[in-house]
Amino acid sequence: MRLFLTALTCAMMALPAVAQTSLNLTLGPADSVETINYSCDTGAALRVQYVNAGPNALALMKINGAMRIFVGVVAGSGARYVSGAEVWVTKGGTALLENQLKDTKVRCSQSDDAQRE
Repeated sequence: MRLFLTALTCAMMALPAVAQTSLNLTLGPADSVETINYSCDTGAALRVQYVNAGPNALALMKINGAMRIFVGVVAGSGARYVSGAEVWVTKGGTALLENQLKDTKVRCSQSDDAQRE
């Protein structure tokens, strides 16, 4: 019986954990949500949602079909966001998506007016 319980415990620990996470940010009067569409030199289109809530600056976008959350970090000029090895840098109507592990760079430009919520 003890061997069975040990085997069952090990089998349960080997199963992938499934968790659902949600993120709630309270937006104050000075906070904003803005959606901007970009056309990139690879022919891809990116739709980026920028969320500014107090000290939190996020950029949300799909990369290779997966939703990614980029967190704002200090930048000399423009804005810089990071998600894993991906770095999203914007300045004016242009942007650059870099993968620091693969050493790839994709240049993008704003393709229409921003939508402010």
